[in-house]
Amino acid sequence: MREDCVRDHFLDRIYGEYQTYKASVLSCPNADIFGRCYEIDVMVNFYEILAEKADRLQGHELTALLQRKNILTELYGLWLKKDDCNYREMERHVEDEIETMIREFPKEQEVDASGKQYGHNKAAQGG
Repeated sequence: MREDCVRDHFLDRIYGEYQTYKASVLSCPNADIFGRCYEIDVMVNFYEILAEKADRLQGHELTALLQRKNILTELYGLWLKKDDCNYREMERHVEDEIETMIREFPKEQEVDASGKQYGHNKAAQGG
C-alpha cells in the first residue's frame, strides 16, 4: 500500500476511534461526563497529536500503529500509568502561591468562620 494511502487509512482510523469515544461519552449522564473531564481532555489531545504527527510518520510506522486494536484507548491507559509531572508542577505552583498569599496577609488580622476579617487594621474591618 502506498504511504499516502496508509496515512489516509491511519487518519480515518483515529478519527473513527475518536468519534466512537465521543459518542460513548455523550451517551453518559451529565454527572458521569463531568467526572470524566480529565479523560476527555487527554483523549482529545491524543487525537490531535496523532493527527498532526501522521504527516511526519513513515509508512511502516503508521502500519505498525494500525496493528493496535484501539490506539487512543491504549495511549490513555499507558498515560495513566505514568507519573504525571504536570500534576507535580501544578502542586508546586499551588504550594508556592499559598506561601505568597500567606506572607502577604497581615499577621495582626484574623478571619472569622464566615471569612470576615477583623483585627487591628480599621480599613480591613470596613470602617
